[in-house]
Amino acid sequence: MLTKLRIKNLKTWGEQLWSPGMEVAPITLLLGPNSAGKTSLLQVPLLLKQTFDSPDRTLDLNLGGQTTDLVDLGSFESVIHDHDARKELGLGVSLRALNGTDDLELEYSATFALAGAAPAIQVLDLRSGGRVFAARRQGKGGYLLEAPGYAPKQIGQRSDAKRTYQPERSVAFSADAIAELGPVGAEAQDLSLRLRQAISQTAYLGPLRERPERSYLWSGVEPGDLGKRGEYAVHALLASDNSRKRQKVGQEGGKQWLVQRVSEWLCRLGVADELRLERQGNSRHYELVVVRGAQRANIMDVGFGISQVLPMLVLAHFVPQGTTIVAEQPEIHLHPRAQVGLAELMAEVAKERHVQFLVETHSEHLFRRLQSLIAEERLSADACRLYFVDRNERGATDLTRLEVDKYGRVKNWPREFFGDAIGETERQTRKMFDRVAQERGSQAR
Repeated sequence: MLTKLRIKNLKTWGEQLWSPGMEVAPITLLLGPNSAGKTSLLQVPLLLKQTFDSPDRTLDLNLGGQTTDLVDLGSFESVIHDHDARKELGLGVSLRALNGTDDLELEYSATFALAGAAPAIQVLDLRSGGRVFAARRQGKGGYLLEAPGYAPKQIGQRSDAKRTYQPERSVAFSADAIAELGPVGAEAQDLSLRLRQAISQTAYLGPLRERPERSYLWSGVEPGDLGKRGEYAVHALLASDNSRKRQKVGQEGGKQWLVQRVSEWLCRLGVADELRLERQGNSRHYELVVVRGAQRANIMDVGFGISQVLPMLVLAHFVPQGTTIVAEQPEIHLHPRAQVGLAELMAEVAKERHVQFLVETHSEHLFRRLQSLIAEERLSADACRLYFVDRNERGATDLTRLEVDKYGRVKNWPREFFGDAIGETERQTRKMFDRVAQERGSQAR
């Protein structure tokens, strides 16, 4: 599970979060106006995941561009802060992973600079238990290694930096580097593997969801993921509904009960009573039917919000335990009552399935419900990190952590946190009294 994100010179962010980082919890919400910098923070684990998973081991940073990529950020010049290609880009995470019966604390950071036409890794830094493993780029493109008990060989007046020590995909030490490190090489290799495994357990749901279909063609295969638009959510439901192996709800691996779980949450959100998957004849096509009371309707013929929230509900129960779900605007197209239910979904799934949520939202209703859950002692204040992202008077991006006590009260409300609701009420009331006075004056004449 992620415990901290670090970012340096990415888009609107300079170096303000590089040293302290941003703490993340089982539930982390990012709130604030548009184009303030919230999405850039979400992109840290996504950039690392698509880089670590790249088929090209010589690629240092995958900024996207392929259909399979989670994000597409364009060129190095387009994403670097102030579009100054002389600056270094930095990405970092801290995480806690299970190491046998003990928790393993691991810190990772990497910096990148433009070398020719592509970004090249400058420093790979892995830390755990006070032990540091690093590869640092030198002037002519070679890399100098650092590890506990390891001393680089000296050749004349220079250290033994080699190009063959260049890290692979910015996460793994090369075979030559592992061999050079000797007895501690295996430890460096193990930390890299654990980092990659942890980041691979990141699932992403973007702000734009797939539109519903009248019928769905299913090949009989369970999808490996739901897609960044939730395009395979119904296929996951079909795989669950057609599974021959039946296990109880809540047991890991009991995905065949996914339809039941999603139906329960649609009911709790107040948008449907039940979800059914009905095969059309003997074909491989299925209809997704929404039941509300005595009425049954194809998902195409009901409110758009159901199809838009469906991927979030499926994802929360489809992913393995320990997954980090990165989601943008999960509340899109939902009524306020349903938005409230999303807060309960995250709180319960985080507790029961140990799934982490890193969410960008504009929903005051979702936020307020989290406050209530804390006050009701159904959610610990320590299980949440709530942040407000905005530009300051100088135009720089600021991150404010909201101080929430055990009763759910926020001690440091930012100015116009959810707009200016109080100001609007005051203006509306004042205008109402002015108009009433004018109307009475006209009647008196």
